[in-house]
Amino acid sequence: MFRLYFIAVLCLVSNMSWAVAYKPVLNILAPIGVLTPKIIAQFEEESHSNVRMEFIGSRFEYDSRLKAGLRNYDVVIADERILQSLFLLRLLRSITDESIVAVKSQYPLDQRSKLNADGRSYITMLIDPMGIAYNRKSLTIKGNDYSWDLLINQDENPYWRQRVFVSNSPKHQLLLALLATGKEITSTSWFIPEASLKWLQSLKLQSANIDYPLELAFLGNKIEAAVVFRSDYLKYKKVVPDLKFIIPKQITFYDRIGAAIVADTVQDNLAQSFIKFLKIKKDFLISNDNYLSYKTQSYEGSSAKNWVLYDDDFPLPRRIENILNDFYKK
Repeated sequence: MFRLYFIAVLCLVSNMSWAVAYKPVLNILAPIGVLTPKIIAQFEEESHSNVRMEFIGSRFEYDSRLKAGLRNYDVVIADERILQSLFLLRLLRSITDESIVAVKSQYPLDQRSKLNADGRSYITMLIDPMGIAYNRKSLTIKGNDYSWDLLINQDENPYWRQRVFVSNSPKHQLLLALLATGKEITSTSWFIPEASLKWLQSLKLQSANIDYPLELAFLGNKIEAAVVFRSDYLKYKKVVPDLKFIIPKQITFYDRIGAAIVADTVQDNLAQSFIKFLKIKKDFLISNDNYLSYKTQSYEGSSAKNWVLYDDDFPLPRRIENILNDFYKK
């Protein structure tokens, strides 16, 4: 009888020890350089949980990873375009904390997009402006009042002639041309504005087609300048020390890094707590200067009020698509 009692007590103690030792695991998919180990450790301590991070190096890696599904993750941290795509595919769970969704930001770069007007789809945290990464030895123009026309003025900057990279996507090049010329295209547009088309033609003459890593293209002198987001420039600079970065003063695009809860998460309470934690810690999230704060008013002379949220997912009218395809076939 005593032996049975002893065995029962031993099993009870073992189960209690297991219960005390068990910690729920939160699986997060995120780009490199957003969360510091200190921030992750702080959340683990406060929530009595373990965080398993899986890092992504680029947006292209995100696309391939997301095609495999999100069942292995509870939270996704990504640029806003990816989060919006996931929202439209109904792959995100609503944020339930009213203390998060009820507060609207007073900062221009932190205003909510139309797809996230109620703040329940995702939160935004960090800013990533677009600019020109270039070899500092190749820029001959004096001063610092740069515009996007720097990319197409081959007579003023001969070292960049046919050595400028602006994405292999015709749509991306069109968006840049519209930005540089102050024009726009709507769902009812029939033609590309003439000024934008001329700018696009000049860019085409300057462009170099690159289908391998840009850092290798810079090292091999295949390109002297490239239009990239600032976070990408910082990655390239680790390999190419002579790179510099400028943001045209008049206007530029910017991207945002945000966080959302995966619809199929099995750790809803923990995921909701993590989103709230990120919202509270927004001012401490910048690591290694990879991104800018949402409070940014200006950066190296470029006013943030002139920055436009980048969106390459909006559908072009069929007529515009045909004109663009014919343009690049010539």
